[in-house]
Amino acid sequence: MKLITTEGPEEFATIAATYLMRKVAEKPDLSLTLPTGSTPLGLYSVLRRARRGGDFSLDRATVFMLDEYRDLPTYPEGSFIEFLRQHLGEVIFNGSTTVATIDPDGPPRDYDRALDDAHGLDLAIIGVGRNGHVGFNEPGDDLSTRTHVVTLHEDTLEANFAGVVRRARPTQAITIGMPDLRNARSILMLVSGREKRGVADLLAAGIVDDGFPATQLLDHDDLTIVMAGELLRER
Repeated sequence: MKLITTEGPEEFATIAATYLMRKVAEKPDLSLTLPTGSTPLGLYSVLRRARRGGDFSLDRATVFMLDEYRDLPTYPEGSFIEFLRQHLGEVIFNGSTTVATIDPDGPPRDYDRALDDAHGLDLAIIGVGRNGHVGFNEPGDDLSTRTHVVTLHEDTLEANFAGVVRRARPTQAITIGMPDLRNARSILMLVSGREKRGVADLLAAGIVDDGFPATQLLDHDDLTIVMAGELLRER
């Protein structure tokens, strides 16, 4: 495990982008995951600028969604596919990049087949939830299962749908399982946000805790963690 701590959001985004660009330069037709949420927003801003400047392209890549809400009442509004369209539109939705989307109503096994057809993930870029979830592999979930339906924890819903009435929230999601993340050739884990200090401490110390799914990846042969430095300083 390689841990990189950063000073400020600009350095966080730059280091993450540099890592991804190096991987794409090494293998332009790589298969990868791209996460949603606030953590990768700076990274995606760098990628959009690089794409427009002709310095970066995912045109030959295959992008897999990490997860998707299954019963979101407003779908597609508020969905993860719409998030990716908003923040990575020209980078991946350009007619050249292959984007493997998750059908909220489709059988999870179909996504497993798509992953198998791509010979697995070359690079898993993942964020970490404040309860340590990766994708939507929640604490207490069966971490031996591939793509599957998960019931979302209340703290996850509070983090993602603060201020949204319960009837407008989803209760379930479909997520790539931990086996496919563990089998990725490389993993880039992005960790930021003050509410994630607990899991950040475990990751930085290399402590595997069954209650925090993200720590189950600490023994991966090629894991790089980019972490906001304030998580290890503020108490």
